[in-house]
Amino acid sequence: MGEKIRIGVIGTGNMGRNHVRVLSEASDFDLVSVFDVQAERAHALAMQYHVSASASAEALMDAVDAVVIAAPSFLHKELGLLAAERGIHALIEKPLALNCEDAEILCRAFANAKKKLMIGHVERFNPVLTELVKLLNGEEVIAVEAVRYSPFDGRITDTDVVYDLMIHDIDIVCNALCDQEIVGISGFGVAVKSGMTDFANCLLRFENGVLAKLSASRVTESKVRMIQVHTLRSYIIADLLNRTLTVLKQTNMIVENSNSSYRQESISQRIFVPMVEPLKMELLSLHHCIANDTEPAINGAHAVKALRVAADLRNAF
Repeated sequence: MGEKIRIGVIGTGNMGRNHVRVLSEASDFDLVSVFDVQAERAHALAMQYHVSASASAEALMDAVDAVVIAAPSFLHKELGLLAAERGIHALIEKPLALNCEDAEILCRAFANAKKKLMIGHVERFNPVLTELVKLLNGEEVIAVEAVRYSPFDGRITDTDVVYDLMIHDIDIVCNALCDQEIVGISGFGVAVKSGMTDFANCLLRFENGVLAKLSASRVTESKVRMIQVHTLRSYIIADLLNRTLTVLKQTNMIVENSNSSYRQESISQRIFVPMVEPLKMELLSLHHCIANDTEPAINGAHAVKALRVAADLRNAF
């Protein structure tokens, strides 16, 4: 598929605006239009990036080959089914839906339409995570700890912190780091400001014995995005926010010189992390799977798996 892929964006909130910004600079896409139920917001963004503002979601979909759905989560099923019915590809922001049943309906709809469905778990394209996955090749993992904290902003009103923030780390741990069956899950959560769970802890036990501890908050006055991996040979600290990756390894090296000698019991290595924007890499991946008719990097099965774990965690509260 040598021609540019015509694409539109539905939803012009924070994430939608970022998609529009990146797509406006992408040489492989032709950004055609945007749509939002808040028409003034959509028109302002359309003027800024010199594209059209569609009168409806249906009108936008009829003018493109693919769509980014960045509307509120409760609209994902409705809009996704519209895209499948019109025979266009879609990137739907996380979570794919607000329950497993709706997510599976969307997966079937796109499979029947023979169109690509990619899920916007953008953190999977963070270069720190990409390098972490490479590092773990050949390592025997003992445990994973993931921390994702944000201050309260009241922006997300249709779901709790599990589906809002923790879903990222559920996806990362279950689909990228520990692709094993889960044999145990426990957790707790507390509502603080939104009337829904705003702080949650989760403990997963996988079939191969690996433990994963996940913590998420949207009421903490500091933004943290951290993954720590314990292996038999090393301790790896991945700071997804500050884009650093550090490996601590045990050693029994003895250093001697003419005046003294000492034993070095551990060494610290800082791994080079390429400076790339995750959202840009995500959209490049979307283009690749459409143009080459390959499976999306984050597909519907990945999303359903993450949603199933999130639902089981909610039931464990």
